[in-house]
Amino acid sequence: MKKNLWTENASVLAKAYARAAGTIRFEVVTRALLTHMTPKPQRVVDVGGGFGQQAIMLARAGHSVVIVDLDPRMLAIAKHKLSSESEVVRSRIELVQGDGEDVVNLVGTDFDLVCCHSVLMYEENPAPMLLSLTNLVRQGGLISVLSINTEAIAMRCGLQGQWQEAIMSLEGGTQIDSKYLPTYDHSRNHITKILESSGSLVKKWYGVGIFTDHITKPMTVENYSDIYLAEWLAGEQDPYRQVARCFHLLAERI
Repeated sequence: MKKNLWTENASVLAKAYARAAGTIRFEVVTRALLTHMTPKPQRVVDVGGGFGQQAIMLARAGHSVVIVDLDPRMLAIAKHKLSSESEVVRSRIELVQGDGEDVVNLVGTDFDLVCCHSVLMYEENPAPMLLSLTNLVRQGGLISVLSINTEAIAMRCGLQGQWQEAIMSLEGGTQIDSKYLPTYDHSRNHITKILESSGSLVKKWYGVGIFTDHITKPMTVENYSDIYLAEWLAGEQDPYRQVARCFHLLAERI
């Protein structure tokens, strides 16, 4: 198995992702995807989507999704989650174990959408993965990337009162956060340049996790749809999206 920050910390990350069902992040990302996708059923690949939540939400909307993941433990989580879905939703999802950089050989090409969410921060060099994503989609197809927003790397530490780590992040320009697993810092501009050199044009980007990603205590609210809407509206506009925990960009293959 290829070594990266994901595989080195897979057992911890698998548990974290297993607790993440129904989070605000999935809600706002799915809303963005459905906003830019056509209503008719689409062919989708979710690279590194072994947890399964993103694929399930798209399958519920009528789309067919192939999940490709390097880690069999994550695919097992997806399989377990699928067991509680309807037969219609289960029939729209396929699970494939393999490396995202070799995904074309695993599943073919001419997909309408490829998702690569919370994956690139575990890759030291994101270029090979991004080239594979571009090769997966048809001309006019969409590439969806979700990753850490390096322009706001000190926000979470600061808002959680980790002042020394916030200072070190600001002074060094690299995320320092002992409460979370290490990641590589790939800026949105860097990812954009790689995608454009690979033959894709970024159409839109959103901020994700502007208000809620920094909260450590359980939230008590009467209506979670209010939180979803607040995050969505803030994620569409400056200056809020600039300080989001993650960026979500959508590119079109040209």
